[in-house]
Amino acid sequence: MKKRISVLATALMAIAMTSCMNLGNDTEVVRDYMCMVTVTTGGTSPIFQMDEGPILTSETTQPADTFVIGERYFIDFLLGDTINHGVGTYPVRLIRYGKTVIKNMIELPKDSTDRWGNKPIAYLYPSFSGHYFNAFFASYAGISTPNTFEFIRMKVDEHTTPTDTVPNLFFQLRHNVDFVSNGIAYYRFYSFDVSNLSTEFPNAHKFKIKVSWQDANTGWSNYTQYYIPNKLLPFPSLLSVNQKATDLEPVQL
Repeated sequence: MKKRISVLATALMAIAMTSCMNLGNDTEVVRDYMCMVTVTTGGTSPIFQMDEGPILTSETTQPADTFVIGERYFIDFLLGDTINHGVGTYPVRLIRYGKTVIKNMIELPKDSTDRWGNKPIAYLYPSFSGHYFNAFFASYAGISTPNTFEFIRMKVDEHTTPTDTVPNLFFQLRHNVDFVSNGIAYYRFYSFDVSNLSTEFPNAHKFKIKVSWQDANTGWSNYTQYYIPNKLLPFPSLLSVNQKATDLEPVQL
């Protein structure tokens, strides 16, 4: 049965997001994969497009009103028929999925006051694809206003020029809230639009980006990756890139 990853209390998390190794029998291990996609066809047989180009078609029937064209989803899937499919189109069997919020990144300029809260998050699964920074994570329930999630470019830490070909940039993912309830936690799915970077750095062919966040279990953590805008990749390469998803563990906040 397909599972939609939505608002889940901490007590349910270990059930909803168990190990991503699906054991069929003693001799076979079936791997699953995770990625962000955009819905191109809705209805009972949805079709998704990965940011890097490939098309994914669902072999499993979905409720008719689940997927709407243009919406963005984080999906967890098994490979379907790996032989009988068209070029660039791949059948998949959905395991879980979560509707994704799309937001713009924001900036903290030099000599400016940092006005955003920073309550901890956990279990961050970050990635870059298309013109997005994607984040799948868990957070405590915010109980004050504002209660938002922000991807902040820390220009205060940068030393760049508009002519840089590989700008070295610094970002923080923040839970922008003053008070939280430690008894309730939720999964979150976000894609932050970073396309403005290509406008600011027209000579850049890639960006070295360090993303930091306040982790609920380990304190300050970071992830450094090269982001290549709108990079297209063949599907086998994408599976190799996303294979680390098979090692994800249940959330512990």
